[in-house]
Amino acid sequence: MAESAERTKALIYLRVARDEPPHEAAARQRRICERRAAELGLEVAGVYTDQGSGNSLSRPGLAGLLDELGRRDDVAYVLTFDHGRIALRIGDYSKVAWAISKAEARLEIASVPRREATEVELQLIARIGSVRLAGTVAKSSPRPNEQDNDSL
Repeated sequence: MAESAERTKALIYLRVARDEPPHEAAARQRRICERRAAELGLEVAGVYTDQGSGNSLSRPGLAGLLDELGRRDDVAYVLTFDHGRIALRIGDYSKVAWAISKAEARLEIASVPRREATEVELQLIARIGSVRLAGTVAKSSPRPNEQDNDSL
C-alpha cells in the first residue's frame, strides 16, 4: 500500500460498448471523467478501459481497477462516465459499488451533476455489503428452521 494516508487520487473506469466507435467513445468518456477529477481536486492515478458488454463482471480493465484500488490507500474516487459502464445488472453493480466502498473510496458518475451522496445512499451501500457478507456466512450456518424456535 502507498504510505500516504491522504486520499488525493482518482481511478477512471471506461467501458465502450460493442456498437460504439471505440476510440471516440473512450476519448469522450475520459475527457468528462478527467474534468470531474479536476473539479474534485484529484490527480488521476490510472485509467482502465474495457470494450464489450456490461452484462458480465469478467472484464480485464475492471478487474485491474479493483485490484489496484485494493492495493492503494490514496484513492478517494473511482470515476466513470455513467452507471451502465460499471454494470448493467443491479446485482453486479452492487458488487462493484461494495468493493469500491470497502476500499474507502467513492464511486462518482461524471456525466451527472456533482452532488454528495446522502446518508441514506451511504447506508444502502453499507447494507448491500453486509447482506452479501451475511449470505456468505449463511452457507455454513444452520437454516432458520433447523434452529431452536426460541431464538427466532
